[in-house]
Amino acid sequence: MDQAVVDDAGMDAVMIDAKDRPPDPQCPNCGATLTYVDSEISSGAFRPQAASMPQMPIHYYDCNACNTCWKFGTKLNPDPIRQILKS
Repeated sequence: MDQAVVDDAGMDAVMIDAKDRPPDPQCPNCGATLTYVDSEISSGAFRPQAASMPQMPIHYYDCNACNTCWKFGTKLNPDPIRQILKS
């Protein structure tokens, strides 16, 4: 069951049950299993047309081994915004 939460930055986020999301991936930097943080439904675009683009879940992960932040929509990418906020 999904659970709505508010993250540290005050943004709406959703905690998606492990059975309803992809398995936790490995960190591309160190190979450790990433820790799920939360998810949001978004197009992933930062522009005015984003609202009319297809919406999809974006899953956020942290690596406890090398202290990096990641996001997964269609592929695993670094999350520089969360990384800066975490520092």
